[in-house]
Amino acid sequence: MKIVLTHDWLRVNAGSEKVIQSMVSVFQAEIVGLYTLFNKLPVPDQKQILQGIQVHTSFLQWIPSITNAYKFLMPVFPWIVGHTQLPDADLYLSSSHAVAKGYRKRKGSVHICYCHTPMRYAWYLKEDYLIGMHGLKKWIANQIIQRIRQWDFENSKQVDYFIANSIHIQQQILNTYQRVADVIYPPVQTDKFLLNSHPRQSFYLAPGRFVSFKKIDLIIEAFKRRPQLKLVLIGDGYDSDKCKKMLANTPNIIWLGYQHDDELILYMQQAKACVFASKEDFGIMCVEAQSTGTPVIALRYGGHIETVIEGETGYFFDHQDADSLLTAIDQMESAPLTNHASIRSNALRFSESIFQQEIKAFVQKKMQDHVQKVL
Repeated sequence: MKIVLTHDWLRVNAGSEKVIQSMVSVFQAEIVGLYTLFNKLPVPDQKQILQGIQVHTSFLQWIPSITNAYKFLMPVFPWIVGHTQLPDADLYLSSSHAVAKGYRKRKGSVHICYCHTPMRYAWYLKEDYLIGMHGLKKWIANQIIQRIRQWDFENSKQVDYFIANSIHIQQQILNTYQRVADVIYPPVQTDKFLLNSHPRQSFYLAPGRFVSFKKIDLIIEAFKRRPQLKLVLIGDGYDSDKCKKMLANTPNIIWLGYQHDDELILYMQQAKACVFASKEDFGIMCVEAQSTGTPVIALRYGGHIETVIEGETGYFFDHQDADSLLTAIDQMESAPLTNHASIRSNALRFSESIFQQEIKAFVQKKMQDHVQKVL
């Protein structure tokens, strides 16, 4: 069987890239290539994720600073994938949170889409992304979004089978595309994010990209109002300058910038709790934290509801504001969650080995069904 793998873009080693890495591990011998808009992963991450498979990119690969400019080029992405000719294959396997499911398959083949989410900014989180826009700028954005929606809905029809990365996204696929999806949770490297038996320290940890929807500013604001509590931030991104300004005269908050996974794991293993304030479709880092035995404080939304057991592996807060978050922090202070082995046990439900078994079985079943239809 020949497989062509497609992915939106390769920019950072985040959750969707971990899915690609695991897919490559399962199907490496059958993959004839991976097609993506651009690949700007650091060389060590490329070796780890791609494992030697051939990667094909678009002309965007040669645009200077594409890793910063790509979000402004979203209107041209559908045109690019629609005019990219893929090689013959039996299976086109797309890993899509934007346009990767829009690559054209060859007649008689099968297209399985592992959907991380329908485009958030075009569909169910549109208003979150348009906050702060007014007048002509907002009008233009709405026109662009409407065109992208039309394209996205029409191209969803060429997908033969959808896989959702959570029950939350399963419902979004039904609402957005009127399609039924199976759920296969993404792979969490539980054999890498290990339990630490040493005593925990007193700091809270907020890891993640410094981008608006991650709400790092909200977490900073909350801990500025609890100066007796220590917070460690790990990550960087577009909002780094904004967050840096907020950190003036806040000795209880330390920002370490980007850290390699090895360093991140050490901090997770020592933290009193990890804090996640964003709306997550699954939230792989929230599960990674639990895999180290560390409890979490998470927004009661999306994938968090499926991966966190309230009062056992973490506490929820209901609104994206400092008051709501502080209520959960105060809960953690008054009733710390310290059964670290039990917290890790919860995370093992989402291990990479389970993902690989399920994705392999799903593909084999759908390909067998396809052969039976042809016969």
